[in-house]
Amino acid sequence: MSRLNEAEIRRIAELAVKQLEGQATAANVEKVVHEAVQRMSGEGAATAARHERMKNVPPHNQAKGQRIILTAFGANSIGILAGLTSELAALKCDIVDLSQKIMQDFFTIMILVDAGNSDVAYEQIRERMARVGESFNLKVIVQHEDIFKTMHRV
Repeated sequence: MSRLNEAEIRRIAELAVKQLEGQATAANVEKVVHEAVQRMSGEGAATAARHERMKNVPPHNQAKGQRIILTAFGANSIGILAGLTSELAALKCDIVDLSQKIMQDFFTIMILVDAGNSDVAYEQIRERMARVGESFNLKVIVQHEDIFKTMHRV
């Protein structure tokens, strides 16, 4: 059977992230992607048995020091940057890097965040940032840095 190309594997990873939702750790996404690629490429029974044993391995640690990528986009309006960064500060999240672009009436931002000092779980950070985004009519996507890197690996 032919090998999958990078675009096909990336699409599988995107679908895995959607399927896993709040459980989308790097290890979980890698496992789901590997299983899908295995099914598509027809790997043998030995590999299938090895992956069956891997189901009992605990997921990637989401402990303190976890970095996340926040991406937001939508129509530009006053106070977006202040709203997003104020909520991150309230969550005790440190902004490591930030890139923002306003193209005519459209706003885009990507923020690298260290959530290591936050007392709030990743899922709550994701939900609270999505609510802030909704208040500005933005689409906000929050991902673990590992997931982001896995999806965009060359």
